[in-house]
Amino acid sequence: IGTNETEEGKVFLNAQSWSVYSGVASEERAIKAMDAVDQYLYSKYGLHLLWPAYGKPNDEIGYVTRVYKGIKENASIFSHPNPWAVIAECKLGRGNKAMKFYDSILPYHQNDQIEIRQSEPYSYCQFIMGKDHTAHGRARHPWLTGTASWFYTAATKHILGIQPTYDGLIIDPCIPSDWKEFEVTREWRGAKYLITVENLNGVEKGISSITLNGKEVSNPIPIQENGTVNQIKVIMG
Repeated sequence: IGTNETEEGKVFLNAQSWSVYSGVASEERAIKAMDAVDQYLYSKYGLHLLWPAYGKPNDEIGYVTRVYKGIKENASIFSHPNPWAVIAECKLGRGNKAMKFYDSILPYHQNDQIEIRQSEPYSYCQFIMGKDHTAHGRARHPWLTGTASWFYTAATKHILGIQPTYDGLIIDPCIPSDWKEFEVTREWRGAKYLITVENLNGVEKGISSITLNGKEVSNPIPIQENGTVNQIKVIMG
């Protein structure tokens, strides 16, 4: 399974994204892996779990081949793996792609298509019917997923790039090139950090400078004392 020699199940989302997330793939292969995700698995409702869907039962592969096309494991838009693809794109420094994937499955962005989605605009669902199903875009099993916590991780640690570590606070955003500035307040280890990130050159990733309370520092930013309020300014470039 998962090769270009098979008739069905050529591309699997988890294999593509985790080859990048784990650091196993070389840069060249990582880019190819995530380009394939965009080409074969992307839809306006999110990323499909696999492509093409299985249409014939295969005992050597198992259960997934007996599920109806576009439902659950058989080429639905399974929500839980979607944030891993966002993180993988951030690992590659492709903020535009990361936000494209993030926005596509965000429930809020589907609220104007409620007659298709048929689910709450404030809840991720276990899966959304895939493109091989006649009800493509319909969401099923709201709340029954760990998607929200993973997307919180993808958004805060990888898109906004605010990563608490043992040695200090790392700030390394990966954002859309049209974002010019954003601000975040982060409370961590008893201190408050007021973070401003400027992106006047319209890059997707890369840090030119970091200042902490007016003094230039580098990642990781030193841990500050309990009860302090600290100003951090990050210039991307």
